[in-house]
Amino acid sequence: MAGFKFRKTLRGDGVVPAELELVGANSIVFQIGDLIRINTGGFAALAVAGDLIYGVVTGVTDKNSGRTDPDTDTLDIYTMTSDNQTVALRRIRCIPALADYLFYNDADADFARTNLMQYFPINDENDVDGTTGNDSTINTVRLIVIDPDGDADASKGLFQIVESFWAQNCMGVVDTGGIEA
Repeated sequence: MAGFKFRKTLRGDGVVPAELELVGANSIVFQIGDLIRINTGGFAALAVAGDLIYGVVTGVTDKNSGRTDPDTDTLDIYTMTSDNQTVALRRIRCIPALADYLFYNDADADFARTNLMQYFPINDENDVDGTTGNDSTINTVRLIVIDPDGDADASKGLFQIVESFWAQNCMGVVDTGGIEA
C-alpha cells in the first residue's frame, strides 16, 4: 500500500480511529492511503501541496455505505465514474486528519534526528517531500517519529497532519484557503 496509514494517537489510548464518508468527485482515481480534500462542490478530491487535508482514504462505499470492490486487478484503487456526483454517489471512506492522529508514510528521502518536529510539504496525495523540512514555516505534515518499524529505514516516519480542515487555526491565524475547485 502506498500513501498514508493510521498508526496511533498522541493520546496513546489505542483508540480505533473515527471514519467518515464523503461523495467522491467525478472521474477521480482514489487509492487507499491517499490524502483527500474537499473541493468547492463539496466532494472528495485528491490533495496536492498546499491543500487543507480532510482525511486519509481507507476505502470506498456505495451510496448506501455498503462495501464496494476495488478496480479490476487491484487491491486498493477505486475509479469514480464520470457521473459519480449525481448518479453513482460512491463515497470515499476516510480517517479524518485529526491533530492527535499519527499516520505512517515512507517518504521520498531519509530523515535525520534533526528533522524531528519539522514541517514538511507533500509531493502529491500519497508522498511526503522529505527534502524540505522547516522548523518555523508550517506545512502539510510534521515528523513525529523516524523509523517507526525499527528496521533502519530512515525514510519511514510517523506524521501528524498539520494543515487540516480539523485544525484551521494555525498559530492564531484562521486559514480559509482550503476549499478549492
